[in-house]
This record gives sequence, structure tokens and C-alpha cells, in this order.
Amino acid sequence: MVRKLFLSLMLLAAVLVNGCVIQPVNAPEQESPKDASPGISASSEDVTHGLKPLDPIYIRFSGIMEQQQLELVIDENGEISLLHIKSPIKAAGLTASELEDKIERLYVDGGIYKNVSVNVTMTAKIYYVQGEVNQPGQFQLMSGTTLLQAIAGARGYTPYANKKKVTVTRYGKIYTYNAKDLEKDPSKDIKIEAGDVIKVWQQWY
Repeated sequence: MVRKLFLSLMLLAAVLVNGCVIQPVNAPEQESPKDASPGISASSEDVTHGLKPLDPIYIRFSGIMEQQQLELVIDENGEISLLHIKSPIKAAGLTASELEDKIERLYVDGGIYKNVSVNVTMTAKIYYVQGEVNQPGQFQLMSGTTLLQAIAGARGYTPYANKKKVTVTRYGKIYTYNAKDLEKDPSKDIKIEAGDVIKVWQQWY
């Protein structure tokens, strides 16, 4: 009798304990770290990335015969110039899609073209090395590239190079540098920008 009573009390206690552990019916699901902090894919980041000054862009026009394509660099003021549009237009800060819409509106609303489709894409940033280097040509611009690094990337100087006369043409202006001075004091080395034309001149003996 005592044994049965003891077993009954133990069973009742177990039921009460289990009954106290109640899961909330409408408890929100716990977010995983991925859901809590959604990442941005490379493709979506490219879509939202705004154009910047000195970014090279390629513009393709469809639906018109007069101009088919245009390759240019956004200037230091963040602007570009287009055919038949008098004033430069602001491109910096816009995405490629936003710039497409802006150009289309300017041409159509301005009565220049009745129907035009515009496609804007980014192109590789490049610079040019000419003159007395072992491998002249065009090179892709990497972030932080300096004048001396650009010359080294063109396989260095030829035996006829004048290190005291190296010019950089940028937006129609010509800047002259003494590469020997830059080698002695690298802090004076300049950063190369997209579209720069570097020329190492010949030494006259």
C-alpha cells in the first residue's frame, strides 16, 4: 500500500514538472546570423555602386544612326560631355542605370532624338607608357600605382632613357618630373590616374 502510494506521488510530480515546461505558441523564430545580417552580393553591390570622377565608362546608343558608341572618362568635376547637349552633365554619384535614364531623358525631352536607348558600362581604368621604356603600351591601372611603379611595369628604362625628363600628360596638361629625384625621395613620387600618358624622353649625348 505504501509502495503504491509512493509510486502515485512520483508519477504526479513528473506530470506537474513536465506541465510547467510550456513553449510559447507565438514565439518568434530565432534568426540565424545570416538572416540577421544579410550580406551584399558582388552583383548587387555593383548595381548600387555610384560612378566616381575619373571612372572610365562606355556608352552604347541604340535606335539612332548618328552615334553608336562613346568611350570616355568622367572628369574631375564628375561630369561628362555628350553630342548635341550644350552643358556637361553630372555623372558622378549616379549608378550606371541612373545615368542611362538621365541621358535618355535629355535626348528625348530635349527633342534631339524621338527614340533612343542608352547602355552604360564601366571599362577598365588604363594608363599609357611611351618613349624610352622596354615595353611601351597601355596598362591597367591598379589602386595606388605611382609614376616609378608604372615605369617599372613597362620593364624599365632603355639605355637611351633620360631619367631627368619624364612627362605625364593629364587632361591636356603636361607635367615634367625628374625620375632620379623621385628615386632618391620616394615621398615625392606621384600617383597615376586613369588616362594618364607617361613618356620617358631620350637622352641626347
